[in-house]
Amino acid sequence: MKRSLAVLLVTTIMVSGCSCAISGGTEDSTTASSSDETSTAATTTTEATTATTSSEPSYVSSGYLEGLRIDKNNFFASDDSKYQDLIEHIEKISSSQNFKGSMILATEDGIILYGGPNNSLTTSGDPVDPFTVYEIGSVTKTFTAVVTMKLVEQGKIGLDDKITEFFPDYKTGKDITVRNLLNMTSGIPDYVNNPFAFFGLSKADIKKYEDMYSVDGLPDEDFLNYMYAAPLDFEPGSKVDYSNSNYHLLAMIIEQVEGVSYSEAVTKYVFEPLAMEHSSATKYGDETSVPDEAQGYHTFQFGARGAGDIHTCMADLLTFDKALIGGDLVSEGSLAVMEDYQFGEYGCGLYPYGQRAYGHSGSVASYITQNIVIESEKYGRVYFAASCPTIIGEACFTSLLKVLFKELDVDLGPSL
Repeated sequence: MKRSLAVLLVTTIMVSGCSCAISGGTEDSTTASSSDETSTAATTTTEATTATTSSEPSYVSSGYLEGLRIDKNNFFASDDSKYQDLIEHIEKISSSQNFKGSMILATEDGIILYGGPNNSLTTSGDPVDPFTVYEIGSVTKTFTAVVTMKLVEQGKIGLDDKITEFFPDYKTGKDITVRNLLNMTSGIPDYVNNPFAFFGLSKADIKKYEDMYSVDGLPDEDFLNYMYAAPLDFEPGSKVDYSNSNYHLLAMIIEQVEGVSYSEAVTKYVFEPLAMEHSSATKYGDETSVPDEAQGYHTFQFGARGAGDIHTCMADLLTFDKALIGGDLVSEGSLAVMEDYQFGEYGCGLYPYGQRAYGHSGSVASYITQNIVIESEKYGRVYFAASCPTIIGEACFTSLLKVLFKELDVDLGPSL
């Protein structure tokens, strides 16, 4: 999700409207001592054991990281010699830039690296693991695109259907299609990144913004009425301009067509078939990671549905990515539509990263996420997913991606 000046304003409003306490957000002396002991124990074990001993945490003994060696700083790595330079560089960057979160790196053959370095903790005070739940922001859009394409495959929606079939009062949008929403060519102003244009409000209307971005604020009827009144930024189909409004509308369309909530639709078409047990949509309070303490958790779940509301973990994200690219979620033809990058900038729920990689990033008040699939000649298809508190900033992700693409001999292009 792009972070403009308007986004920073909205972020501030969302944070000020959050009345929840962050469980585990700070450590008392007992927790800190326990964490240090855990870190020391992991470091001591690191040199001599694999992730299969009975003394390790339950997520290790469960077998998810079976066969990986335990490195220092809460890293679990493959022993395959061909990956060692890549592993060393990723671990070094993560440590030097104080990455605090979770990351997973895998090929079609299995996991190369899992890391939760620099004393990254869960709300219970334990080290993060592959099943720690984060807010993934706009990575949600890939999920929304998948559900939409499933409905297209079933003949319930047409890509070239005019959205006035679903919102008949939207006279300004009479030429906008479902496809325009998916590939960001609708011209509808972004209600998150450009709220002044979408809502027709001035910066002085701060109280109205607070109401809109609260947990229960911005009912669909109000969203639609503001949209009906807002002029388009450009003629539909003439250019790409990233707008969260497009995917919020897709969530509403999904609900109309399916007759269930967006959350139920994503669960039906994605979470349940893939056994993504640590994933949810439009749910508040199920995160197990510690967010940016200055921001707190994202509270605008229902109002962000379809565009930035999903919570998940790195293990589930890897499952999702493999299923999507492997043809277990949508057909080959649907995936081709998703990878049809309009003006070279945006497909349907996917960004191009150079010529041989694709995925999506996400940013909310408290977290930043990257989810990328790289087609490399060196190691074949490579999957990378990572999430951490926003305070770490984009600089760490930029460094990680640059070293990753360099080691894979893939051109990252102008993506970052």
